[in-house]
Amino acid sequence: MERDNPVGIVFGESTTDHFTFIVNPKNGLPRFGEFLIARNRDGDEVLAILKSIRNVNWLMDAGRGSYDYVEKTVNVFSKGVLDKSEEILATAKVSGVLRRISGEFLTKPAPNRVPIKPGEKVYLARDEDLERIFSQGHLRLGRLIARENVEVNLDANRLVSRHFAVLAVTGAGKSNTISVLTKELVSNVNATVVLLDPHGEYRHLSWPGARVNPIKATIDPGRIRLSEFATLLGIAENASLQRRFLGLVYRTVREEMRRKGRIVGGMDFIHEMEDKIEEWIRVYENTDDKVIYYYDERGIETPRKIQAKDLDSLIRLKDYLSELRANFGEFISPINVLSEIRPGMVNVIDLSGMEEDQMITLASFVLRGILKNRIDYIKAARTNDRTTMREIAEEYPAVKKPLLVIAEEAHIFAPRGEKNPATLWLGKIAREGRKFGVGLGIVSQRPKKLDDDILSQTNTKIILKLVEPNDQRYVQQASEQISEDLLSDIASLGVGEAVIVGYAITIPAMVKIYSFEKDMKGHYGGGDIDIVAEWLEGKDEEENTTEEEAIKALPL
Repeated sequence: MERDNPVGIVFGESTTDHFTFIVNPKNGLPRFGEFLIARNRDGDEVLAILKSIRNVNWLMDAGRGSYDYVEKTVNVFSKGVLDKSEEILATAKVSGVLRRISGEFLTKPAPNRVPIKPGEKVYLARDEDLERIFSQGHLRLGRLIARENVEVNLDANRLVSRHFAVLAVTGAGKSNTISVLTKELVSNVNATVVLLDPHGEYRHLSWPGARVNPIKATIDPGRIRLSEFATLLGIAENASLQRRFLGLVYRTVREEMRRKGRIVGGMDFIHEMEDKIEEWIRVYENTDDKVIYYYDERGIETPRKIQAKDLDSLIRLKDYLSELRANFGEFISPINVLSEIRPGMVNVIDLSGMEEDQMITLASFVLRGILKNRIDYIKAARTNDRTTMREIAEEYPAVKKPLLVIAEEAHIFAPRGEKNPATLWLGKIAREGRKFGVGLGIVSQRPKKLDDDILSQTNTKIILKLVEPNDQRYVQQASEQISEDLLSDIASLGVGEAVIVGYAITIPAMVKIYSFEKDMKGHYGGGDIDIVAEWLEGKDEEENTTEEEAIKALPL
């Protein structure tokens, strides 16, 4: 530890996790978030972070006297006397003990077990120590706010396997953060990333040497589950009879096509369902027994007598399918989106243009397909079932290796207090994905509207500016790593700055995230529209045109 330039001396009460010190003004004021070193009672070097700094004057204590008293104090005492009565007090939070074994630096600080002794000098942490601590990772994310020369890296294994969340208010830099992360993942570790993009923010994602695979969001109704189909059609959960008939029609059409040796998907499958419903309506209207035949879950043909209330449900179901064709036809296709995902690339699934129910349906299909096929592939590999491995890999090449799914606007897919098919599969990946190499990243500007269980399963949190106290408290409740003092850090952040805590970073840190466009020469198409510039565009030409027309209209 350097002994010639202390920034302060430990003063007053100290504990194993906090201490206060008087700042030495001769060596300059340390900045908020700065990393410090002081020795504890065992003589160990303790790393700490500056959490608060305040100016006090013993002659002008707050609460002592009126304005007149303070004015007289300033006038009576010389500037030198006032300056000598002034102190700068700072509070630091302990991160841990720096360890060296046989001269080798251990990058993760050990827990501090004894308090820092009052009277100990406080120093700025050495750059080389901070560089060793924060260089442990595959992904270059940014630089320490307090030390711009120290780069912060994240461990890709820990980030992906234990899941992560990026949380921020609008305009704080979450899209930039995701762009930096995905670029680093693909470029540095050849990751396979699947990005669910509700607003088309990443449709133009690029950087020098980029490997980006844009995927048009389409759904094949013949491949999705009944619960997903009901969500796609917008059938309420309590509309039990409509959901019942949806199941009867769906299974019957699939079984009849199978028996005919036909593979029907996309809009053809919708037409087949409409024809089957129309056939059953005619049975009710034109026959005496009013009996239809459908295929049950076991593929057995079964009779059912149609009642008047059944007719209403069949007609409404046909209306749902007609509305789907009219309003959502461009997204209905026999193409299997899962087969379009490519390994070693950022696969951007552009959901813009869809309604939320449709986004949820497609997200559920993608999430379920990724997890299920990855599990099947891993199980086949463990039993050396090469035939199954080959069949899965041919149809779904991306599942041969681990995958990371990132859900932008995650509160759409996993709303707090509500359950839908996407929430179910996001939860399964959060709980079970680690065992099979499926990671999850959730991104949201509305944390308090996110599902509690899913957010709590993210073990690394990248939190940009959060102003709303309810958002701050909710994030704190969902994370064991976020303490009370970190909440004030989050509120004080600027655009592009983040508090990072959790499994993928050695110790919590305040980081200035790299600019994707400036630092990485990339582009993602996000950001705010320059409204004023667009309003003003062409204004001069319009004024000139109006003036010319006015001149022409003048009488000769």
